[in-house]
Amino acid sequence: MTTASPLDLAIQSYQSTIEQLNEAKCPVTGAIVLTVMTARNGVQAALEADVQASGETLQRLSQLDQQLRDLGAKVSSFTQSVDWRSSFSPKEMAWWWFLAAPKTKWAKFDWLWTGLSVTCLTMSLGLVTDISSRFLKGGPDTVGAIAVSSQSVLTLLAVGGALTKVGREGGKATLKGLKLPEPYWASLGAVGSCVLLAGAFGLRQSLPSISDWYTGQGRAAYERQDWGSAEELYKRAIELNSDNDGAHFGLGRLYEDLQKLDEARTQYQFVGPKMPEAVNNLARLNIMKKEYSIAVALLQKPLSENQDTIGAETRFALLKNMGWARVKQGNYADANTWLRDAIKLGKKNNLSDEKMAAAHCLQALVIEGKGNPKAVEVAQKKALPEWKLCGQYGSSTVPEEDEWLTLAQKRLTDLEAN
Repeated sequence: MTTASPLDLAIQSYQSTIEQLNEAKCPVTGAIVLTVMTARNGVQAALEADVQASGETLQRLSQLDQQLRDLGAKVSSFTQSVDWRSSFSPKEMAWWWFLAAPKTKWAKFDWLWTGLSVTCLTMSLGLVTDISSRFLKGGPDTVGAIAVSSQSVLTLLAVGGALTKVGREGGKATLKGLKLPEPYWASLGAVGSCVLLAGAFGLRQSLPSISDWYTGQGRAAYERQDWGSAEELYKRAIELNSDNDGAHFGLGRLYEDLQKLDEARTQYQFVGPKMPEAVNNLARLNIMKKEYSIAVALLQKPLSENQDTIGAETRFALLKNMGWARVKQGNYADANTWLRDAIKLGKKNNLSDEKMAAAHCLQALVIEGKGNPKAVEVAQKKALPEWKLCGQYGSSTVPEEDEWLTLAQKRLTDLEAN
């Protein structure tokens, strides 16, 4: 009677456990799977010890291994478990400890879903980086911190789950806990990555709206004379949307009040001819800088446009500044036309005397400049009504008006003395 070799005995035991596994109903227990694994361990140990194994024995082992692979769907929930690998520490060459469910037709496209996931996550990470840099430049605030942190955490978690070994294992454990079919894991990951990309893209597209909100907050801070907060809010609005004309204009007006005239000029230049108010303020700064021809060129375009497209107050300021530039150039006749039109427009639209005071100051200068040099006193008397309006309603907080107020007081004092 021939004695069975240790390898034959191990293979018989292995075959018996496979038959038990094959007959077991799903879901199988961990005990049955462990029996199969240890039986296959025994076969491997016997195979390494029996270097004279016959071809028939090896063929039989190969057939049993194929049967075990075919049963991968039954055991994959255990063999893919992080806890099992941590408890039993199988060697990588022991393939039976790493069995996975056979791929379905849907799972054959896992490479496509994986590629799509990586692409979407990479794009999401790029968008989040861009958004974060915009929000956090100059220091974080509450709104920015919430917007950035929520999107960043989701993106980083998704990237870590897709691109790191620990992340992938954690993701698999989560999907198993949710009892989602394994063949659809890759496609579900792709869908999640695309949703995350859509969220990041949506946040990026909403930056102009968020920028407008910051502009409104900056305007409110400016009105209550909290200029430090106003500057910070305007700058943040510009970081989120560099084409925010309202923020550029507000920041320019703030810098003008702070007498940072070069910075104000830069902000008005960003706006360009799209906003007549910015053109008007830029022209005014050029007049103060004695660049009269540049100021005239700037004012020509908005003044040549349809009057209905520009508010009465803005058009009045454009006309007044054009008259001012012409006064500085010594062109009193042209200045008189512009200033007369400005005063007429102001009266027609019921602008306050305070807003119209500068035009009266300039008109007084025009009357004196147009007069006969040999009859200075006569010209000054003709300018007296304009000087009175200038002195009564002019504002000493506006640099050029303060200069004209001083001149108005001198004229009125001299005329009263005479």
